[in-house]
Amino acid sequence: MPTTAPIRQRAQSGVACAALVLLSACDSSGGSGSGGSGGGNQIPTACSESARKQFTLDVARSWYLFPDLLPATVNIADFDDAVQLLDHLTATAREQRKDRHFSFWTSRSADNAVLGAGQFNGFGFRVRTEEGNRPFVTEVFESSPAAEAGLARGDEILAVDAGSGFVPVTDLLADGTTITEALGPAEVGVRRGLRLSRAGASRETAMTKRTLTIDPVSDVYGTRVLPLAGTAGVGYLNLRTFTSSAAPQLRDAFAQFRALGLDDFIVDLRYNGGGLVSTSELLADLLGGARSLTDVQLRVEHSPPRASENFTRRFQPQAQSVRPVRIAFLTTGASASASEITINSMAPWVEVAIVGADTLGKPVGQLAFDLGAKCDDRLRLVTFRTVNARGQGDYYDGLAETLRFACAATETLDRPLGDASEGLVAAALQWLQTGACGAVIAPAPSASQKPAGTPSPASRPPASAVEAWLPDVT
Repeated sequence: MPTTAPIRQRAQSGVACAALVLLSACDSSGGSGSGGSGGGNQIPTACSESARKQFTLDVARSWYLFPDLLPATVNIADFDDAVQLLDHLTATAREQRKDRHFSFWTSRSADNAVLGAGQFNGFGFRVRTEEGNRPFVTEVFESSPAAEAGLARGDEILAVDAGSGFVPVTDLLADGTTITEALGPAEVGVRRGLRLSRAGASRETAMTKRTLTIDPVSDVYGTRVLPLAGTAGVGYLNLRTFTSSAAPQLRDAFAQFRALGLDDFIVDLRYNGGGLVSTSELLADLLGGARSLTDVQLRVEHSPPRASENFTRRFQPQAQSVRPVRIAFLTTGASASASEITINSMAPWVEVAIVGADTLGKPVGQLAFDLGAKCDDRLRLVTFRTVNARGQGDYYDGLAETLRFACAATETLDRPLGDASEGLVAAALQWLQTGACGAVIAPAPSASQKPAGTPSPASRPPASAVEAWLPDVT
């Protein structure tokens, strides 16, 4: 991989690539790689803050998807660091909900680790804070400190011990601190004690963060066949993240579904914040067995000055591809980027529904720009949008308003993921059986009108690559 030029990798939830002339796939909302060429600015040779600031301005002027929303004049000396400068450059787009800190600075090593192998430093569980500052465990990853400590889906976190005694979460979160912040930075060796409640009984445990590799498709509940009257069954797939390591697992899962002759599918993306566009493209190919090589899957569009970078991605059916009659995608406000791209790409070609809550609303993707070969700094900048075969995109408030079927349903945290009686799965099975939603998601024009428990747009840049690509993971 060339290391003499800044990396530009296509990502909507993204990973970075290699050289300035190489476009790759990522996504904070999805991403797929494709070759391409482009100009660029002279590569800074130093890793200083002044170099970072100049690099931020130069890349934004050259590549930002919304050049008309950038300030006309900028003096980089007015800003303490590159993060502050980037925040200023994207302020107008953020006000218009087009770039809600989707552009951000991170490290090349952490970005590559998360998007490539799904590696991160943490305890190995997802947590969601509900009304009243009540954090609940929503998912526990296998072979993690959290699993070893006995955490389970549905556990409520009552208090956290950072080394000087347990502090109630109601106190910890009262000033706007998030539960992931209270659980410490994404660094090996960080230790926290937790007081938990399950079924009315409380207990205490402790964990230490270490380097983990997330399994994109869980061996425990990632794939299964659910019974549905009058059918051969429903293929259920839970995809945690769009990493490159997901590809062989996706192929294996769909090979099994195809061998069973299944027509109906549930794709569980409820916590999936995106990742590589290339993995989104593969998932759509595996769901697109009825498509031809001339059928458009998605189009990638850049700003007018970068129109030469635009391209059309057509379906490429695989040996494992299936031919769905209906697909129910399970979603929440954490479903973003590559997750939304997959749903939007399939909508023109097969009957689809989202089931749960509306998605985040991220129809844009980032390229990755590396400061230099000797620097670990990486700028993730929004540089392109995606549209489907009908030209539909710009779903900044979520996908509900663009789809015929958007079925409202509530998670049941006391039921396992993939269980037929779990709230979202049960509602999806009902839609697959009847072709109608039991309740309808009301499209929300603003974050304040989204369903209870839906995350609001980020008020600050992500603190780490883990936070950017794996929402609510610690």
